[in-house]
Amino acid sequence: MYCAVIMPVYNEAPNLNQVLQSFADQRVPVDLLVLVDDGSTDQSPKILHQWAQEHSWIEFVPSDNKSKHAPGQKVVHAFNRGFDYLQNFAQKHSITLSLIGKFDADVVLPDNYFAALKEAFAKNPKLGLASGLLYISKNNDWVYEQIAKKHKVRGPIKLYRKTCFDQIGGLKPCLGWDSIDQWLVQFWGWEIQTFPELKVHHLKATGQVYKAGELSRQGSAFAHMGYGIWLSFLSLVKLSIYHKKPFLVCSGMNHYWQNRNTLMVTQAQAKFIRKRLWNAILNNQ
Repeated sequence: MYCAVIMPVYNEAPNLNQVLQSFADQRVPVDLLVLVDDGSTDQSPKILHQWAQEHSWIEFVPSDNKSKHAPGQKVVHAFNRGFDYLQNFAQKHSITLSLIGKFDADVVLPDNYFAALKEAFAKNPKLGLASGLLYISKNNDWVYEQIAKKHKVRGPIKLYRKTCFDQIGGLKPCLGWDSIDQWLVQFWGWEIQTFPELKVHHLKATGQVYKAGELSRQGSAFAHMGYGIWLSFLSLVKLSIYHKKPFLVCSGMNHYWQNRNTLMVTQAQAKFIRKRLWNAILNNQ
């Protein structure tokens, strides 16, 4: 199973060597790692270029823009540049892609990460999306990052079966892409699985680098997924409690209202998403 990972990188110079070393130390390594500079202004491009020069399984894609860093659309643009590069590389070398990964540049993997996931995909032909779980540093310990349920495959560590990835149409260029993809995987009948024993160290907690007001844009993400007013409101309440920002609900609902007609899924898919969410709420899942 040929496994290729695409890693968008934006100003991660302090972490890059540690992150990339965790890829190099894998018992079963990835076949190809495509590093995509996402407009970094620090030493990241230099570090990426050096790793690509020293390792035959690493390719480096330089930046094509210097646009403002923002959650959602920009990282998907960087990923898509890496995916275009990957497809050309695969065609040139007559490679059949089996697994496609989207990983962030601030995650440190256990050394059995890809060995375990490759085995899981090989055993279950219906498995479309899988990952370990993210842990953040707190009080000199690594604790589960509780921003999401443990059954969700988080954005920094996505590994897709290529046929599943193609069926969902890749990643949507908007905030909320890392939830939309998971809903679409299930909509098309694929299975999702997380592996609690695969503990990934997340060096920067989710939202840590967001600028003032960016968290409220999650309201736009809920609009893109067709949540509707009440599901969006409840989701923003949960988010405001997690981040201890009570005014996030009002500002987030304003973003929702402004973007309520910007669906990034079909009406049938939005209905599927709402039904699954209400079932989870009613069953306390």
